[in-house]
Amino acid sequence: MIASPDTGPIRDWSRVVQYRLLALSFVTACFSESDPASPLTPDAPLPTVSGSYASAYRVPVSDPALEAAAAFTVDHAEWTVVGDSVTLHYDLPVGLVGGKLDVTFTGTLTPDATTVALRSAQGTGTCIASASTLTCHELFANLGALPISLAVVEQTASLEYAGPVGDRTRVANGFASEPIGFVDLALDQPVIDDHGGGND
Repeated sequence: MIASPDTGPIRDWSRVVQYRLLALSFVTACFSESDPASPLTPDAPLPTVSGSYASAYRVPVSDPALEAAAAFTVDHAEWTVVGDSVTLHYDLPVGLVGGKLDVTFTGTLTPDATTVALRSAQGTGTCIASASTLTCHELFANLGALPISLAVVEQTASLEYAGPVGDRTRVANGFASEPIGFVDLALDQPVIDDHGGGND
């Protein structure tokens, strides 16, 4: 049998193609799993009046053991409606980003809308209303280096999280590399802002 002089390179290139296809499949699967927009199903109109509400923040994680560590409380989030314009504003959890970091998104409401797309220099988002909860999924950009302080993440975890501090640091580092999350506004738990507007 006469071996073709190109057999080696062809075999190697075939392996490269296979590896690239496997890598593409892996990335696609990860994106599908981590994109929280797909499971959101609206079943109520969006709020058309302004309000501040007790809120929670959660980060999608692939490890079920980190789900509790990926859930945070938010003092309040502001939903401001002026005409057909809506603005969402709140502070990201200190236990997640390691410092003060507020975010603001804006969008346009249509009559009887059940979903709205939000946008800002900090990323994009989508909000829906379901029962007494307003849920916004956000993909962030331009947040700067995160976490702002890992020491603050660890200190906050030791004060407010019952599990291992290391779980919170893993969530914070994961969020830094893939800043995606949900903020849930409890529409039945309005918060009176005693500071004249804005988050502290």
